[in-house]
Amino acid sequence: MEDHAPLFLLAGAPGAGKTTLLPHLLRAGDGLVVMDMDELLEDGALIGVPIAEPGAAPVWPAYDRMWGRIVTMVRRSGHPVLLLCPIPSPDELPPGARWDAPLHWALLDCPDEVRHRRLRARSWDREWTADAMADAAAGRAMMPLVFQSEDAAVLAAKIVAWTRHETLS
Repeated sequence: MEDHAPLFLLAGAPGAGKTTLLPHLLRAGDGLVVMDMDELLEDGALIGVPIAEPGAAPVWPAYDRMWGRIVTMVRRSGHPVLLLCPIPSPDELPPGARWDAPLHWALLDCPDEVRHRRLRARSWDREWTADAMADAAAGRAMMPLVFQSEDAAVLAAKIVAWTRHETLS
């Protein structure tokens, strides 16, 4: 087994604020490699293949494996990674199930009414919104460490402090 730098996964359901938080994390990171699983997408697709819609669910495992390879390449060179990602299934949480240790999970969350407002602004239909709300509830049930939406710069500083603390532990 190769030694890897720590991986920090900040999971959030759609509308949690991951994309808004990203530039603040990049500024606050000071050497922490920060990536968002949506960054490779162009209009919700990767090389023309739709990814960011429920109908693309059969493609998601391949997309996840690709991200696994990208993250592993960075971690094996000694750089800790903070990856913003969707809510995992419970079987993906333990080290080795999807990601190698050292591994740390946290949830980025927001109040349900805020999530509804954000998804309406994206013109999401009822079914997609209901799925996002169910994802948020699942994340709350699984993850003991939760970061709530607040001022993005303050929130980014708290998240980076968490990664520093866990790296030194």
